[in-house]
Amino acid sequence: MTIVMGFRMYVRDRSSLFWGMAFPLILMGLIGLAFGRSESLTFRVAFVNPDNPLGVALREGLGQVPVFTMSDVPTEAEAVELLRKGQRILVIIVPPFGSTDPLRVFYDQARDQESRTALVILERFVAEANLRIAGVDPAVRIEATGVAGAQETRFFDFLLPGILAMTVMQTGLQGVTWVVTGYRERLILKRVLATPVRPFVFLTGLVARYAVTNIVQLGVIVLIGVAVFHARIVGSLGMLAAVALFGALAFVGIGFAVSTWSKTPESANLLGSVISFPMLFLAGTLWPREFMPAFMQPVISLLPLTPLVEAMRGIATRGDTVMPYLAGLAYLGLWGGVTFALAAWRFKWE
Repeated sequence: MTIVMGFRMYVRDRSSLFWGMAFPLILMGLIGLAFGRSESLTFRVAFVNPDNPLGVALREGLGQVPVFTMSDVPTEAEAVELLRKGQRILVIIVPPFGSTDPLRVFYDQARDQESRTALVILERFVAEANLRIAGVDPAVRIEATGVAGAQETRFFDFLLPGILAMTVMQTGLQGVTWVVTGYRERLILKRVLATPVRPFVFLTGLVARYAVTNIVQLGVIVLIGVAVFHARIVGSLGMLAAVALFGALAFVGIGFAVSTWSKTPESANLLGSVISFPMLFLAGTLWPREFMPAFMQPVISLLPLTPLVEAMRGIATRGDTVMPYLAGLAYLGLWGGVTFALAAWRFKWE
């Protein structure tokens, strides 16, 4: 009953609907329009050069092709691994000098159209090189092999999990704090003590309300993100929802703790904003955390939002399981457990 009552109040609260659903979608659209339309034609190519005259000549010539971004990689294994991770579109292996072996090229099958375009450009370059070698059979041949690389992550694919994690955080740090403090100010919490409903049941229902609300909000955002912004989620939706629910419970605990330090809904909202805004811009929500200076990386790792963003993005964009992120999620769970205990110690019904 407490969950149903809370959910009805949420649906009737226009500000909660705006900040919980409309704001994340508007933010995703604005950031996407500003940064998500870069479609310049460039191909990242790994070059394994055994440091012989043929390799040196090819490397110099390919470096002058405008659409190729060349990088030297020491070994074939390292270059192919970069290809599998989606960090290169082609890998070029130069045969030993004097060998009749072909020039081996690995391409990313996950990006078939881009790979074939890059291969055509490479083949034309090699054909031109052969024409310049007079009086002999073609000196350089290509043997192309497809490698199953990681699916390319587009901007909206990257952005959507960050927006979902941000919504989870805001519900706890701004939604919970505002509502609980408002209940206390209007003496609703005091009246609960005069009813047959046990305080523990009421608070459990309140926590469950925010858990259900979060899942509904995130479901709507995912549907609109996929349908309107063409974002892709390659991992398990069930696992993504489970991680989001875990994060929602942790941030609800943080929100409850913040509410015990606030006397009015306005001060609770301000304190929640002071805590949430630095995390919004530092934890990798809207752009990779690697964009931030190196000296800030230890601080970013300590933020409770960071492991949630990394886990949700890994599942959504790379199809990862939850296993690589268990340590980070345990750290987030510790935040939730400690703040729930702190909230229980300091909580006041009046």
